[in-house]
Amino acid sequence: MRGRTVPVMTRRVLGGTLSLVLLGWGTLAAQVILKGKAAAPNEQRAAVQEGAKQKPRVEALLTYGEAMRAAMRGDYMRALDLFRRVAALDPNAPQPHIAMAELYYQLRNQAQARREAERALELDPHAVGAYRILGRVLREDALATRDREKARQAVEAFRKVVAKDDLDVEAWQSLAQLYAFLEDTEGLKEALERWTGTDPTADEAFYRLALIYFDRRQYRQAAENAARALMNQPESEYAIVLAKSLLYQGHTREALHTYQEALERDPSNSELRINYAEALIFSGKYDEAIEILRRILAEQPRNLEALRLTAQAHRRAGRRAEAIETLKRALAGSAPGESLNLRFVLAQTYEEVGQVDEAIATYEEVLKTLMAADGTVPERHQEAVEMVLTHMAFAYRRAGRREDVFRVVERMRRLLGEKNPRADLLLVETFREERNFEAMLAQAQQAAQRYPEERRFRLLQAQALGRLGRVEEAVRLLDGLLTGLGEDIEVLSTKALVLSDVERYAEAEAVVQEALRRDPHNNGLLIQLSVIQERLGRFAEAEATLRQVLERDADNATALNNLGYYLAERGERLEEALELIRRAVNIEPTNGAFLDSLGWVYFQLGNLDEAERYLEQAVLYEPHDATIHEHLGDLHHRRGRLDHALQAYERALQLATESRERERVQQKLEKVRQAKGRR
Repeated sequence: MRGRTVPVMTRRVLGGTLSLVLLGWGTLAAQVILKGKAAAPNEQRAAVQEGAKQKPRVEALLTYGEAMRAAMRGDYMRALDLFRRVAALDPNAPQPHIAMAELYYQLRNQAQARREAERALELDPHAVGAYRILGRVLREDALATRDREKARQAVEAFRKVVAKDDLDVEAWQSLAQLYAFLEDTEGLKEALERWTGTDPTADEAFYRLALIYFDRRQYRQAAENAARALMNQPESEYAIVLAKSLLYQGHTREALHTYQEALERDPSNSELRINYAEALIFSGKYDEAIEILRRILAEQPRNLEALRLTAQAHRRAGRRAEAIETLKRALAGSAPGESLNLRFVLAQTYEEVGQVDEAIATYEEVLKTLMAADGTVPERHQEAVEMVLTHMAFAYRRAGRREDVFRVVERMRRLLGEKNPRADLLLVETFREERNFEAMLAQAQQAAQRYPEERRFRLLQAQALGRLGRVEEAVRLLDGLLTGLGEDIEVLSTKALVLSDVERYAEAEAVVQEALRRDPHNNGLLIQLSVIQERLGRFAEAEATLRQVLERDADNATALNNLGYYLAERGERLEEALELIRRAVNIEPTNGAFLDSLGWVYFQLGNLDEAERYLEQAVLYEPHDATIHEHLGDLHHRRGRLDHALQAYERALQLATESRERERVQQKLEKVRQAKGRR
């Protein structure tokens, strides 16, 4: 359905349209009909003179009625002759010209229809009916000849129509089609919104709106519009957009249900089956997804999306060697242009198994395919190049290759231009990772001035201010960004983070609860709430909140990790904790916090070798994390390596930000020093 054009009512009920034209002469009839009362002689003479003047207009009105009846009978030639006579009898009236324009349009005589519409507008520049017909003629000509200038003229004509009547469905339909042709996304969005607001059964318009929101990553709005489209018409394309929008919000269970219902209606649809397999992967049902994909590949051995998802299922299940092998087989014999997604996933997988140079080389292959021969980036590939360069920077950052990160940033500026904010965003995030909050603040402030429309830099600026102890300044900045709209969710989440960083947990909880009142199914907010609940010592509530997230989004890596870590911290249900954290690490194997959790649960289980293995990996990815250094100190202390324990605790104390964390590490440090003194 993506290839279908927006349906437009190119033909209207003829009698209905011409009846509207007739209404313009209602006043004339009232003026012409003489009252049946006596009049003074001078009044009689005036009436006679006026009657003589009005006689042609009365005849015009009567002829107009006859023309209407002929048109209603389908005798268009007779109707046109009569309308021409009307125009001759009343040369200042636009109505007969509008009626003739309508008839010529019905008869496919576009040139004459346009001439009559333009003549009507000469007589009455506000004649809405003339603008409507002129817009139709220009629209059809523009779309047939791909003439953008005529399309803009058609837009101008239909804009005149909606200026008089913003409930005119045909005009909004036409504007949607024209804006789509002109690639004017904002205009298209407005037209679709007005169309759907006027016609709640317009499934295609709701679908188009859903696609616009989906492309903008506004998944909640995308889901709402896709659901309206699906409610009106059970098309598989609508179900896919709805399910994907739910999936990317973390509502995996609802996405699976949407796919299952669609597959009951359309069981042989390969696209539905592939997307259903993706949802199964997100829900942790890897083997079930692989089986569905295996059957699809038996029918279509070169289905690259099925091959990519098979590799993704193996990745999330922790079988990265199988994922790499699947991707290499898929790439064999594939043209570079058709296999970009596969190469991108292969690069990610290499990175996850620690083969950074292979990952970078594969990313470079992708870039080579995306870029033009002269080394520039085509407009259509800007977003893809941005994503590849971003992942290259992440790979270098996780590998501790800081200079390479900055080289990628400069390359990004050169290739994407100064208008693209991604390079600055990477710099700000790099300084945050390094806990260099002065540099983070300076870079965020510069970027906010350079890109005033990019609110992300204001949010990062507030985070840096909070970390530097300028909390009230950060709060004022964030409060100034509140608009009362859906975008406030991100602002409120950042405000809660700033307050949590300075241990003002009660205030932070109130802010998160306010955000949840606006968006009660937001998994990110629920996870943030669980962290605050844990900090306040309400462990049962924190666990219940995380299980609520996992009930909807069974493969949410952060929820899996946090729940497992909370259990491990309390020494409860350690085998369950191990399984939860393993799943999180399988999904994000380069996440230092997750690796630390895995090392910590092994420590709690007494498996010190595995604990050391994962804690050492964790500190490579997150060298500035106080908790990881503390856990390493605990491990070294348990193994009797007091010098190593001392170093780890000292580093943890330098990095710790929470008071209870500093007190705990300080106590451990004193114990190690005492133990060393007794030796």
